Amino acid sequence: MTDILKIKDLTKHYVQKSAFFKKETGRANVLNGVDLTIIENEISGLIGESGCGKSTIAKLIMMLEESSSGTISFRGEDINSVSGRGKKNYYKNVQMIFQDPYSSLNPRMKVKNIIGEMIRINGGSKRDALLKTKEMLCETGLEESAMDKYPHEFSGGQRQRIAIARALVVRPKLLIADEPVSALDLALQYKIIDLLLTLKAKYKFSILYISHDLNSVAKFCDNVSVMYLGKIMEKASADKLLKEGKHPYLKALIESIPIKDPLHRTDKRSVIKGEIPGPHNIPVGCPFHPRCPERMAVCDQEIPVLKGIEGDHAVSCHLF
Repeated sequence: MTDILKIKDLTKHYVQKSAFFKKETGRANVLNGVDLTIIENEISGLIGESGCGKSTIAKLIMMLEESSSGTISFRGEDINSVSGRGKKNYYKNVQMIFQDPYSSLNPRMKVKNIIGEMIRINGGSKRDALLKTKEMLCETGLEESAMDKYPHEFSGGQRQRIAIARALVVRPKLLIADEPVSALDLALQYKIIDLLLTLKAKYKFSILYISHDLNSVAKFCDNVSVMYLGKIMEKASADKLLKEGKHPYLKALIESIPIKDPLHRTDKRSVIKGEIPGPHNIPVGCPFHPRCPERMAVCDQEIPVLKGIEGDHAVSCHLF
């Protein structure tokens, strides 16, 4: 298996300063030493509660923000070292689709320009841009007549298809999908996921799929990493994670998945008590220990290391 993107010890801190003297008044520790590997032609899932740092990782991969420390390597090259033509080539190979398709599409541009500009930026002719735009609209289930319309003339699901067409028209090698279906109703969510699977099979690209829905991630992804307060708590193949999850946080997430059959429901389910701390107040020791039902004395003092326990299965917990 070949790594297409590798994140090593990634941190991101936001420093707050006073208005007058520019002195540091606070620090938000959003990412605290994240290690993550995306395998070529696989779908890697990243899951966690809101505020855990998932979207920040996406922004750092897309170089929308700078990391505080650590490295992000695309095909063995640190992305912070690329510039000029190398940066342009990176953006051709790494594309992103966002949670809200309406805010990510220019409301003043027609669809043919929204998608076609990706081809023009990368040196394609106007004719080439037009032909490839038509092709991608067809691939994403939209009619050719959509080319001369504006984003507000489409439904949410159609707008997300336009966003997917824009991202894939340059044939990237890696697609960052940041909660791409959470703004859609359930029926549309599965249609968009099926569309991504179909296009992935055809064009052979990798996906980093970011979500807060463990059930859909487990069905859609090859492997899954679970985040909490800026750290990876557990990672494994999707099947193994659901069946053999070890971390108390993951166990609680699994038990929170709704059960359709009332005969199989039980009141004896693990519940995470308390609220997730903010990035300004990261607990000492294991970040999950204030809410953990299996808390030990060592959890209050020492940060557990992410350790391999079997094959591709790794967990960050003093119990293991």
